[in-house]
Amino acid sequence: MPRDRRILILAIGLALAACAAPAASPTPTAPVPPTPTTASPPSPSPAARGTQVTIRNFAFQPAELEVEVGTTVEWVNGEDGVPHTITSGTPGYPAGVFDSGRLRPGDSFRFTFQQPGTYEYFCSIHTRMRGRILVKPKPGSEAAPSDPSAYPSPTPLPSNYGYDY
Repeated sequence: MPRDRRILILAIGLALAACAAPAASPTPTAPVPPTPTTASPPSPSPAARGTQVTIRNFAFQPAELEVEVGTTVEWVNGEDGVPHTITSGTPGYPAGVFDSGRLRPGDSFRFTFQQPGTYEYFCSIHTRMRGRILVKPKPGSEAAPSDPSAYPSPTPLPSNYGYDY
């Protein structure tokens, strides 16, 4: 092979090798410390705060829950294969405070309680399913309402409380 041809092939090979070689690493710099943030940590989910009611075996579990004013309670139709509702009041006497409509299996409903009091609720499809939310004032707030008639009053529950036979 002529010498000029070998030099040309060698030059092409070196050019290709230079293109395929990794780039020179940049000059190392001191690591940048993370920027502190002022964002508050995410608030826990309702289940983490103990404010979740699960519908299981045609019953609300827990059947009674105590929370503070401003708390959001979440009901989850988690384990029954049929629809249910979360309706405030008692069968035949809905209170009109909240109503989830039909919750299919896996659906959930949330309601935030803004006033202290006792809130009865039931499933309008399976009326023997009943529960109660006791809403307490926040610590340091007025303990008794100025107008007691403004808040729901307790309703006694039947002996089959929480069960559908």
